[in-house]
Amino acid sequence: MVTFEDRVDPELMVGFPKETEAFFAMIGPDMSAVRAMRLEQLGTAVEAMPPFMGTEEVVNIPGLNGAPDVPVRCYRPDAPKYPDAAMVWLHGGGYIMGEAEDLPVYRYTPLMHVFSVDYRMAPEHRSPAGVEDACAAIEWVAANAAELGIDPKKIILGGPSGGGGLAAGAALLNRDRGGPELLYQLLIYPMIDDTHDTPSGHMDIPGWTWNREISLLAWSMYVEEDGASCYAAASRAEDLSGLPPAYIMTGDLDLFRDEDIQYAMRLSAAGVPVDLAVFPGAPHGFDLLAPDAAVSKRAIVHILESLDQVLAKAG
Repeated sequence: MVTFEDRVDPELMVGFPKETEAFFAMIGPDMSAVRAMRLEQLGTAVEAMPPFMGTEEVVNIPGLNGAPDVPVRCYRPDAPKYPDAAMVWLHGGGYIMGEAEDLPVYRYTPLMHVFSVDYRMAPEHRSPAGVEDACAAIEWVAANAAELGIDPKKIILGGPSGGGGLAAGAALLNRDRGGPELLYQLLIYPMIDDTHDTPSGHMDIPGWTWNREISLLAWSMYVEEDGASCYAAASRAEDLSGLPPAYIMTGDLDLFRDEDIQYAMRLSAAGVPVDLAVFPGAPHGFDLLAPDAAVSKRAIVHILESLDQVLAKAG
């Protein structure tokens, strides 16, 4: 019988340490220990990164509807290829963990400025807190575009996993609020369906990577008390028209594979241009955990080339 591990690209397996299973087993209503462990791992990884050529600062921006100020980590590269473009970045972490000081940010700074949002997370803050913080950041970048040296028509919204789901929800809320027009939404294996009632959502995925049991627990802490809205779980949206063009990437061994493909098909049917990429032998988060694997390199290049093409067309 072919197991899940048999199907994983061998180069990727080195990036999925078995101790991850113990880490995921800690996820629950008290997230303090999990976040502390993640923060320690992040610190080690950041120290190993090449120095960032630019300025980096945290700015507190006004929250929506009287909400608390939202910290935004601003990455201003010295010589981006598109100096008047910006990405509003939403870190991953299943809506329950993660940091605005997020390693994937450094992939995008050669292209543009990046504003990474330290949005409110569950279980302390259920939806729509996080998505409102994302929209606050979008509106702040657009309102301060002249001061920031940004073209307000060149704002991209993006994120991976829970951050990708948050980006999809924020694109919907931004549309419904009549917010700034977004150039693009970058949805990297986005977490958008709180039921995972698809073939991939029922795959027998081991505990050393993000699986159904872990994901449903995270969803239970995140969605609204009276049930998930489309801003929490974008797959629930009935109307996808008028959304910005989208890039959606997933692996074929990702729990989210089918919901992401279905969302891409629905966006396309609604008249939204979509670039969909599915990479073989790839579990959730593969490009982050094993970035030197050939399939990860191919995925990263594909993302960056898609962004480059979009920004080049924008002039």
